[in-house]
Amino acid sequence: MKALIFVIFAWFALATNGLARIGEDPKQIEARYGEAGKDLGEQGNVHEVGYMSGGFLILVSYVNGISQREGFTNPDHAPLTPEAIQKILGMSAADGTTWVEKPGEGSDKAWARSDGKAIAILPAMGKFLFVQDINFVQPK
Repeated sequence: MKALIFVIFAWFALATNGLARIGEDPKQIEARYGEAGKDLGEQGNVHEVGYMSGGFLILVSYVNGISQREGFTNPDHAPLTPEAIQKILGMSAADGTTWVEKPGEGSDKAWARSDGKAIAILPAMGKFLFVQDINFVQPK
């Protein structure tokens, strides 16, 4: 019984720290995800780095050394389940904030964080959930 309680506690502790939050620097991101898996280079002023953590492949877009967008997908690129989406949203909420579902563009799903500083977008294919600063602009 003690082992089961320990496993549940350890899983909860890892889950609550497993995903980063918008606005963190690379050291904070590495503390959550571990060492970067792949540096994908720069496009404009956006530096993209890949990680693997919490059962997800994660693409972090840094602008001026600060995480402005984080994309989450399954390693096998299967669509994200509703449970996975809720896990990502829950862990991407800043302290004291929640996510509210909003109308998405076309068939996309979208959420806004209650502090108004971040949004989440799930494109219609459902394979990648992006959590980003409301001012983030993907370079073309």
